Amino acid sequence: MKIAETPRQNAVDAPTLADLRNSSDCVKLLNTVGRISFMGEQSLRVMELNDMSEVVGKCWWEFWPNDQQAMIKSRFDAALAGDVQQFKTTRRMPSGKLKEWSITLSPVPGVNGVSTSVLVLSRDVTPAP
Repeated sequence: MKIAETPRQNAVDAPTLADLRNSSDCVKLLNTVGRISFMGEQSLRVMELNDMSEVVGKCWWEFWPNDQQAMIKSRFDAALAGDVQQFKTTRRMPSGKLKEWSITLSPVPGVNGVSTSVLVLSRDVTPAP
């Protein structure tokens, strides 16, 4: 699913989509079962990935260590239910570098007010060496 093709798009959504694509943060849109349906270009670089095909359609929590997946999924479920979630955690990147992340999950309500997706903003807050 491309955001530009959703029925809710209007004149306000277009600049928002551009902002998401160009954000310096790691931006993802998750569908109602937690699969990544959109990811900003910067997100690939931040996550040390090469191509969108490595992430689109995959569950977001599967990119986290096994011991964190239940907590991450629980945060997703709460956001989908309408509660904004904010937390910090760490993740070892493909390069082996350990990064600290500040993460916000926000519900995206549909026309009827029920969440149709969850917006995830992840910011690398790893202290400088």
